[in-house]
Amino acid sequence: MEKVFFLTGAKPPQTGGELYNYQLSQYLEKLGWQQEYVSLHEKRHYLRLGKIPIIGDILASLIFMVILFKYRGILVEDHYFSRFLLLTNIIQRFIRKGKIVVLVHLFYGYDSQDQFVIRRLINKYIEKFRLSFADLIVTSSEYSKSEIVSVGINPQLIHVLSPGLDREKFQILPADGNIENKDSKSSKKILCVGNYVPRKGILYLIEAFSQIERQDFSLHLVGNRKNNSSYYNQLNNAVKTLKLTDCVVFHDGADQENIKQLYTSADIFVLPSFKETFGIVFLEAMHYGLPIVTTNVSAMPELIEEGKNGFLVPTADSQALAKAISKLIENPDLIKIMGEAGRKKVATSYYWEQTCSGFASIIHEENLKFENRKFKIKT
Repeated sequence: MEKVFFLTGAKPPQTGGELYNYQLSQYLEKLGWQQEYVSLHEKRHYLRLGKIPIIGDILASLIFMVILFKYRGILVEDHYFSRFLLLTNIIQRFIRKGKIVVLVHLFYGYDSQDQFVIRRLINKYIEKFRLSFADLIVTSSEYSKSEIVSVGINPQLIHVLSPGLDREKFQILPADGNIENKDSKSSKKILCVGNYVPRKGILYLIEAFSQIERQDFSLHLVGNRKNNSSYYNQLNNAVKTLKLTDCVVFHDGADQENIKQLYTSADIFVLPSFKETFGIVFLEAMHYGLPIVTTNVSAMPELIEEGKNGFLVPTADSQALAKAISKLIENPDLIKIMGEAGRKKVATSYYWEQTCSGFASIIHEENLKFENRKFKIKT
């Protein structure tokens, strides 16, 4: 088996996409595959060159080509970094004749529903060009696959492998985590886990929380404030302006033990994102028996069934969000019923073992095809 080298983000992982990549790498390591795990996040000072129009991406691509030249084998790259890997991909494809596997977690520029036609077309062809080097594309949802196909990529190249749930990491605490005991808590919690970035729609959640009869509910927001201080400050100011400082709590997304405690003690999970290609936090919330309120866009309807394990609302609509949350607050039995439905949904599915073994099989089969083609050419 040829060596595999991953070009990805932070290690240890800080986002859902980085966790996905890391799990794949760890699984291949357990299988005994030769590999290198290259964190481009550690070289993020070079990524800042991308802020220079046109020439910035070229300069960054040149630098990464030099840095990554020593790595050989099957290239597995996070699509987030593809704009900086043009020269690396050219060398991999045309000089080394090597395989390229691209992991697509999110299109940051392109949206098939973008109402600005010119912008949509420009970004469409940019994404198509960046993906044109890929022998295989792996993504996490049917929604994401449809977006990739919409830029003109052959659907046969795309494999959907849903993320898994780390059940060892998110163990349910015996007493406080019991769904049956949630009514006994003196203070009830609405939980939102998502980095403090505009795409997560957290500002609308704060506005919605200000509109509802909160009773004894508090709102707990978990995210990374260090790297997104501007939006975090905007959220903090909104809490102060709406006089919610006594019932809205900000938590550090790096504190995993605290996140587990919050999941265990929470009653409702809300994440009003504008776009998610999957959303591992939804699996985590369902695992803890929490009903979910989220938006009716992108991949969310693949996980959340309206009226069964949660509610789906329009994006950027604090009133609709407030109405859905209020319906749960006013109906404690509905919280239990929806929470249990979500728990059952993830009880027998979404295992990392399934995701990673599928990934290993895909690469192994593609590598065999590649070796067979080389053998036929030689003979």
